[in-house]
Amino acid sequence: MKTVIIRFLGIFLFSIFFVSAQAQQFEGGLLAGGVSSQVAGDNISGFHKAGLSFGGFVRLNLSAQSGLQMELFFVQKGSRTSDQDVKAGMNPYLLRLNYVEMPFIYQYDLGKLRLEAGLSAAFLASNYEEVNYLDNTQDVWRTFNFSTVVGVRYLFNAQWSLGLRTINSINSIRTNMVEGNVKRYGNKFGAFNDVLQLAVFYSF
Repeated sequence: MKTVIIRFLGIFLFSIFFVSAQAQQFEGGLLAGGVSSQVAGDNISGFHKAGLSFGGFVRLNLSAQSGLQMELFFVQKGSRTSDQDVKAGMNPYLLRLNYVEMPFIYQYDLGKLRLEAGLSAAFLASNYEEVNYLDNTQDVWRTFNFSTVVGVRYLFNAQWSLGLRTINSINSIRTNMVEGNVKRYGNKFGAFNDVLQLAVFYSF
Protein backbone atom coordinates (compact mmCIF):
# COMPACT_ATOMS: atom_id res chain seq x y z
CA MET A 1 0.00 0.00 0.00
CA LYS A 2 2.76 2.46 0.93
CA THR A 3 4.64 1.68 -2.31
CA VAL A 4 1.52 2.29 -4.40
CA ILE A 5 0.90 5.62 -2.64
CA ILE A 6 4.49 6.77 -3.15
CA ARG A 7 4.36 5.89 -6.85
CA PHE A 8 1.00 7.64 -7.26
CA LEU A 9 2.34 10.77 -5.57
CA GLY A 10 5.39 10.70 -7.84
CA ILE A 11 3.24 10.36 -10.97
CA PHE A 12 1.04 13.23 -9.81
CA LEU A 13 4.01 15.53 -9.20
CA PHE A 14 5.42 14.68 -12.63
CA SER A 15 2.02 15.43 -14.19
CA ILE A 16 2.07 18.89 -12.58
CA PHE A 17 5.19 19.80 -14.55
CA PHE A 18 3.71 18.44 -17.79
CA VAL A 19 0.25 20.04 -17.46
CA SER A 20 1.54 23.45 -16.38
CA ALA A 21 3.88 23.51 -19.36
CA GLN A 22 1.19 22.61 -21.91
CA ALA A 23 -1.69 25.02 -21.24
CA GLN A 24 -1.86 28.62 -20.11
CA GLN A 25 -5.16 28.17 -18.26
CA PHE A 26 -3.49 25.59 -16.03
CA GLU A 27 -0.76 26.14 -13.50
CA GLY A 28 1.02 23.67 -11.27
CA GLY A 29 3.19 23.88 -8.22
CA LEU A 30 4.44 22.51 -4.94
CA LEU A 31 3.36 22.97 -1.33
CA ALA A 32 5.08 22.30 1.97
CA GLY A 33 4.37 23.21 5.56
CA GLY A 34 3.38 22.15 9.03
CA VAL A 35 0.15 21.06 10.69
CA SER A 36 -1.27 21.03 14.19
CA SER A 37 -4.02 18.51 14.84
CA GLN A 38 -6.39 16.96 17.33
CA VAL A 39 -9.09 14.29 17.32
CA ALA A 40 -12.55 15.47 18.31
CA GLY A 41 -14.11 12.65 20.31
CA ASP A 42 -11.11 11.19 22.15
CA ASN A 43 -11.47 13.09 25.47
CA ILE A 44 -8.27 15.05 24.70
CA SER A 45 -8.70 18.71 23.78
CA GLY A 46 -6.18 20.93 22.06
CA PHE A 47 -4.11 20.91 18.86
CA HIS A 48 -1.09 19.27 20.51
CA LYS A 49 -0.04 16.88 17.71
CA ALA A 50 2.43 18.51 15.30
CA GLY A 51 3.17 17.16 11.85
CA LEU A 52 4.33 17.90 8.30
CA SER A 53 2.59 18.18 4.95
CA PHE A 54 4.10 18.27 1.45
CA GLY A 55 3.00 17.58 -2.10
CA GLY A 56 1.79 19.34 -5.23
CA PHE A 57 -1.18 20.97 -6.91
CA VAL A 58 -2.75 21.76 -10.28
CA ARG A 59 -4.99 24.84 -10.69
CA LEU A 60 -7.47 25.53 -13.48
CA ASN A 61 -7.90 29.30 -13.90
CA LEU A 62 -11.60 30.01 -14.48
CA SER A 63 -11.17 33.79 -14.65
CA ALA A 64 -8.76 36.49 -13.52
CA GLN A 65 -10.11 36.13 -9.97
CA SER A 66 -11.23 32.52 -9.57
CA GLY A 67 -10.02 28.99 -10.10
CA LEU A 68 -10.37 25.33 -9.21
CA GLN A 69 -7.43 23.60 -7.55
CA MET A 70 -6.71 19.90 -7.08
CA GLU A 71 -3.95 18.88 -4.69
CA LEU A 72 -2.24 15.71 -3.59
CA PHE A 73 -0.09 15.79 -0.48
CA PHE A 74 1.17 13.67 2.40
CA VAL A 75 0.06 14.88 5.83
CA GLN A 76 0.68 13.75 9.41
CA LYS A 77 -2.42 13.96 11.63
CA GLY A 78 -3.31 12.57 15.04
CA SER A 79 -3.64 13.42 18.71
CA ARG A 80 -1.55 13.51 21.86
CA THR A 81 -1.76 14.52 25.50
CA SER A 82 0.01 17.68 26.56
CA ASP A 83 2.29 17.96 29.59
CA GLN A 84 -0.56 19.71 31.39
CA ASP A 85 -2.90 16.80 30.64
CA VAL A 86 -0.43 14.31 32.13
CA LYS A 87 0.12 16.48 35.19
CA ALA A 88 -3.66 16.59 35.65
CA GLY A 89 -3.73 12.79 35.87
CA MET A 90 -4.40 11.66 32.27
CA ASN A 91 -2.51 8.68 30.90
CA PRO A 92 0.07 9.69 28.26
CA TYR A 93 -1.41 9.14 24.80
CA LEU A 94 -0.07 9.42 21.25
CA LEU A 95 -1.83 8.79 17.94
CA ARG A 96 -0.13 9.12 14.56
CA LEU A 97 -2.31 8.93 11.46
CA ASN A 98 -0.46 9.48 8.18
CA TYR A 99 -2.63 10.24 5.16
CA VAL A 100 -2.37 10.99 1.47
CA GLU A 101 -4.85 13.85 1.06
CA MET A 102 -6.59 14.86 -2.18
CA PRO A 103 -8.52 18.16 -1.86
CA PHE A 104 -10.72 19.73 -4.56
CA ILE A 105 -10.96 23.46 -3.84
CA TYR A 106 -12.68 26.52 -5.28
CA GLN A 107 -10.63 29.71 -4.93
CA TYR A 108 -11.53 33.38 -5.26
CA ASP A 109 -9.04 36.26 -5.18
CA LEU A 110 -9.62 39.53 -3.35
CA GLY A 111 -6.52 41.53 -4.10
CA LYS A 112 -3.62 39.83 -2.32
CA LEU A 113 -5.96 37.44 -0.49
CA ARG A 114 -7.16 34.13 -1.97
CA LEU A 115 -10.22 32.66 -0.25
CA GLU A 116 -10.75 28.93 -0.67
CA ALA A 117 -13.24 26.23 0.25
CA GLY A 118 -13.80 22.65 -0.82
CA LEU A 119 -13.83 18.96 0.01
CA SER A 120 -11.00 16.51 0.50
CA ALA A 121 -10.57 12.75 0.35
CA ALA A 122 -7.92 11.21 2.62
CA PHE A 123 -6.36 7.75 2.31
CA LEU A 124 -4.75 6.29 5.42
CA ALA A 125 -1.14 5.29 4.68
CA SER A 126 -0.04 4.23 8.17
CA ASN A 127 -1.04 4.52 11.82
CA TYR A 128 0.48 4.17 15.27
CA GLU A 129 -1.21 4.42 18.67
CA GLU A 130 0.46 4.49 22.08
CA VAL A 131 -1.38 4.42 25.42
CA ASN A 132 0.60 5.00 28.62
CA TYR A 133 3.85 4.45 26.63
CA LEU A 134 2.64 1.03 25.42
CA ASP A 135 1.83 0.16 21.79
CA ASN A 136 -1.86 -0.32 21.05
CA THR A 137 -2.23 -2.55 17.99
CA GLN A 138 -6.00 -2.34 17.57
CA ASP A 139 -6.96 -2.00 13.90
CA VAL A 140 -9.85 0.44 14.34
CA TRP A 141 -8.97 3.22 11.88
CA ARG A 142 -10.85 3.79 8.66
CA THR A 143 -8.72 3.69 5.52
CA PHE A 144 -10.81 6.39 3.80
CA ASN A 145 -12.10 9.71 5.12
CA PHE A 146 -13.85 12.84 3.78
CA SER A 147 -13.14 16.34 5.08
CA THR A 148 -14.16 19.95 4.58
CA VAL A 149 -11.44 22.46 3.68
CA VAL A 150 -11.68 26.20 4.40
CA GLY A 151 -8.76 28.60 4.21
CA VAL A 152 -7.14 31.81 3.07
CA ARG A 153 -3.86 32.51 1.28
CA TYR A 154 -1.72 35.59 1.01
CA LEU A 155 -0.24 36.06 -2.45
CA PHE A 156 3.24 37.54 -2.25
CA ASN A 157 3.64 37.45 -6.05
CA ALA A 158 2.76 35.24 -9.03
CA GLN A 159 4.88 32.37 -7.71
CA TRP A 160 4.83 32.47 -3.90
CA SER A 161 1.95 32.40 -1.41
CA LEU A 162 1.33 31.45 2.21
CA GLY A 163 -1.87 29.65 3.23
CA LEU A 164 -3.69 28.87 6.47
CA ARG A 165 -6.42 26.22 6.44
CA THR A 166 -8.67 24.18 8.64
CA ILE A 167 -9.33 20.59 7.50
CA ASN A 168 -12.12 18.81 9.43
CA SER A 169 -13.36 15.25 9.02
CA ILE A 170 -16.93 14.68 7.90
CA ASN A 171 -17.14 10.96 8.72
CA SER A 172 -15.64 9.19 11.74
CA ILE A 173 -12.02 8.09 11.48
CA ARG A 174 -12.76 5.09 13.73
CA THR A 175 -14.68 1.93 12.87
CA ASN A 176 -15.83 1.54 16.49
CA MET A 177 -17.13 3.82 19.23
CA VAL A 178 -15.30 4.81 22.40
CA GLU A 179 -16.03 6.99 25.40
CA GLY A 180 -15.97 10.67 24.52
CA ASN A 181 -17.13 10.30 20.90
CA VAL A 182 -18.98 13.31 19.48
CA LYS A 183 -21.57 13.90 16.76
CA ARG A 184 -20.79 15.94 13.65
CA TYR A 185 -22.62 16.99 10.47
CA GLY A 186 -25.63 14.87 11.42
CA ASN A 187 -23.59 11.65 11.43
CA LYS A 188 -23.54 9.06 14.18
CA PHE A 189 -21.22 9.56 17.12
CA GLY A 190 -17.57 9.04 16.33
CA ALA A 191 -14.06 10.55 16.28
CA PHE A 192 -12.99 13.21 13.76
CA ASN A 193 -9.69 14.70 12.62
CA ASP A 194 -9.35 18.47 13.09
CA VAL A 195 -6.28 19.98 11.43
CA LEU A 196 -4.77 23.44 11.11
CA GLN A 197 -2.39 23.61 8.15
CA LEU A 198 0.12 26.38 7.47
CA ALA A 199 1.83 25.90 4.11
CA VAL A 200 3.96 27.68 1.54
CA PHE A 201 2.84 27.34 -2.11
CA TYR A 202 5.09 27.77 -5.14
CA SER A 203 3.61 28.03 -8.65
CA PHE A 204 5.74 27.19 -11.69
